[in-house]
Amino acid sequence: MPNFRSQLAEEYARFPLTILKAVSFTKLPGQTPASYETTRAAFIFPISGRARISFDTKGFTAVPGKVIHGCPGKKLTFYVEGTEPFCHINLYYDPYDHLSRGTDFIHSAYELDIRDKDAVNACLEEFLKLSHCHDIRSRFRMNFMTQQLFDALFCSEISKQEAEELNFINDAALFIRRHYAEPLSLSDIARHFKKKPEQFSYLFYKVMGIRPIDYLIQYRLETAAGLLSENGYSVRQAALSVGYKDEFYFSRLFKKHMGFAPSRIKSGSIAERNGS
Repeated sequence: MPNFRSQLAEEYARFPLTILKAVSFTKLPGQTPASYETTRAAFIFPISGRARISFDTKGFTAVPGKVIHGCPGKKLTFYVEGTEPFCHINLYYDPYDHLSRGTDFIHSAYELDIRDKDAVNACLEEFLKLSHCHDIRSRFRMNFMTQQLFDALFCSEISKQEAEELNFINDAALFIRRHYAEPLSLSDIARHFKKKPEQFSYLFYKVMGIRPIDYLIQYRLETAAGLLSENGYSVRQAALSVGYKDEFYFSRLFKKHMGFAPSRIKSGSIAERNGS
């Protein structure tokens, strides 16, 4: 019978989520305890100090080395214990994105011990930096860091074979990101890793939840969007820089995947309209 941590590891692997925002908080001793109904789902990472956090009647002692998951629709009570300020980082995500997929982990409040503290802290620092950026490449990086965070939280729960597959596909994803501007095909990438194309595609999708060529396209378009908005590239220049010789094919592909034409991007105007 798998333990709770193993069940969570499997659940997050099946239904990956996207962190939307990271916020750092400091609460002082002697302040009136916070009490309100939660509207968002979040992971609470204590950094220093000590606090008592309750969701309805379920309470947790929040100290460094633990992560507490808070869910929407609960009465939250937050009380700082001791004389030291309580500092924590919250990672927020949209719980309603997962309702249609049948998962119910977002409705539970729970805590976990953090086993790889250095790796988790490195992820948290990166999330805080990225939360101040609203360009498309930063959102892509947020998605990647989400994967890294859950690898750090749950790596001890996966089997040796799964760990080998994870390391292999991480290497493959890194190879794609390094060579995205080259004329890569599925056969090219699979051959580099001495795999048959169908076997490589299956493993990549199993770990990443996306086919390798779709991952390549997504990375190219995210990079092109950054070149257009931040570097002032023309559509033709951006297309050539990310591996597309045909500007019109690139434009059609961009609009299909991004929802708007690349010509609409002017000095970050898309980011501004999206709420930067």
